[in-house]
Amino acid sequence: MPQPPRPQWKKAVLQTVAHAERVLRGKTSSISADPNNLRQIRNFLVLQFESPLGSVMHATPFYEALKTAMPDAHVTVAASPMAASVLRHNPFIDRCVVTPNPCGNFRQAVHVVRELFREMPSCARCIVTTIGNRRPRLAILATLAGKAVRLGHTAAPELYDVPLIFVPERGQIEGNLDILRALGHEVAFCEPRIFFTLKDADSATCLLENASESVDQARIVFVTQTSGGQLNQWSEERFQQVVVRLTHTSGAIPIFVGTAEDVSAIDSLRQNLPQPGVSLAGKTSIAQLSAVLAQADLIVSLDTGTFHVARAVGLPGVVIAPAWQDPREWLPVEDPRYRVLRGLAISAPPAGYRMEEVHSEQVVAAALELLNKFPPSIKARATRLDRALVSKKSH
Repeated sequence: MPQPPRPQWKKAVLQTVAHAERVLRGKTSSISADPNNLRQIRNFLVLQFESPLGSVMHATPFYEALKTAMPDAHVTVAASPMAASVLRHNPFIDRCVVTPNPCGNFRQAVHVVRELFREMPSCARCIVTTIGNRRPRLAILATLAGKAVRLGHTAAPELYDVPLIFVPERGQIEGNLDILRALGHEVAFCEPRIFFTLKDADSATCLLENASESVDQARIVFVTQTSGGQLNQWSEERFQQVVVRLTHTSGAIPIFVGTAEDVSAIDSLRQNLPQPGVSLAGKTSIAQLSAVLAQADLIVSLDTGTFHVARAVGLPGVVIAPAWQDPREWLPVEDPRYRVLRGLAISAPPAGYRMEEVHSEQVVAAALELLNKFPPSIKARATRLDRALVSKKSH
């Protein structure tokens, strides 16, 4: 979402910090902000402290594009626990370290990030923040980390050598790829990616084998709960209608996923279903969840982090999206593997908003269309699984 206007006092403080740094430490880097010079940088420290799963997933194309453009680059990530759960097996990252939250323990975060910075190769360095890491506190952390070019999306442009402006209509992925374009590299759009180990894949396989009578049975994953951070809920009754219709028509086993906090709500939804399927809520890590999704055939999901994980493993799906948010920022609106369903656009959600303008018949029709276009396939599951196995990847 667009950043709100900053108070004048905050702008003045940041300008003072920027001036003090220039006086005390001189030029921030021996490399100017000209793209021809920025292209020389091969040493990157990325501050990835957001907690929403979707935000981290939308940063993953940046890492793949970076290593594609600069195979000899060294990439270190200072990460939140959520970011690390997504990025720790990413082959396009050299080092990913869980770091104290700068919003909770700023002093300790500075200490750890400075240590990471000192342990990086000594050539020209760049400290990067992606779209989900625009907070001024992270800009100050980047300033205190060490002598480097500071580049990326920020709410404190006074502290950056190359501050970027995010345009939501272009999408989060394109916005993060703009970081590389600002460095002087031509990069093409690429999809989110997530990686997991063979152990994660085996755990997921066991969970799925216990869920269905036959490996040939179609598997439809349902994401019926969100974190509650945004108004993007759909009624239990409509989800039940969709599950009943799809399982009856396709013969699929319904698989429900979510966090431990979602167990009760999911069990309530499943209670009166003729085919209750199986709930894996609270039984998987992020890596295991991605391996489960890779071995499914379709996802029907609210607009929430799990859908972005499904997209990252290439699982086709239907997403029910809120009418108050431009889907171009977060969702694959033009990808034939997905159907984004939403009502007529509204400027802001009313009190108690639920996505009831999307009807169960629409969801069923879209899901059946995708199942016809991308039919359940053991081979397709294996392809998705193999593509995400970290043992198959290298820098």
